[in-house]
Amino acid sequence: MSVEKMLRDMIRDEVEMLIAPLARAIEGLQEQGDLASKLSSLLGTKRGPGRPRKSALVLGRRPGRPAKAGKRASRERAEDGANDRPCAIMGCKRDSRAKGYCSAHYQKLRMLARTNRLPADWKEFAAPQSVKDLKLPRGRAGSKALAAAKAK
Repeated sequence: MSVEKMLRDMIRDEVEMLIAPLARAIEGLQEQGDLASKLSSLLGTKRGPGRPRKSALVLGRRPGRPAKAGKRASRERAEDGANDRPCAIMGCKRDSRAKGYCSAHYQKLRMLARTNRLPADWKEFAAPQSVKDLKLPRGRAGSKALAAAKAK
């Protein structure tokens, strides 16, 4: 007899021993009647005429947050086209979201202000299509520019 066969037999015996109580319970339920009705009675569900079948977990669940119709209140745009003004950056086709800039350019404005590299024409609430876009250096050149800005 090989070691592999002995190992397989030993594992099979352990698994059968662990599963035996569950198998006996299922056989007992099947002998008594319909398995689904017995399980529903064990879960505590009640089913009357014309009432759909629900598990106890669903019955005990509290309702969630009610859904709002349409967009969220904080994201709604102002009436009369007040927010339909374009971004302050020349050539940008998106509408402004904050301080005259679209969301991407506003993040760029914040980053430039935080690192003390904000050009003079990048002002808050600038006129639409009036500010030149700025190409930021990347990689090694970017880290050198940040180090130079910190040194100032």
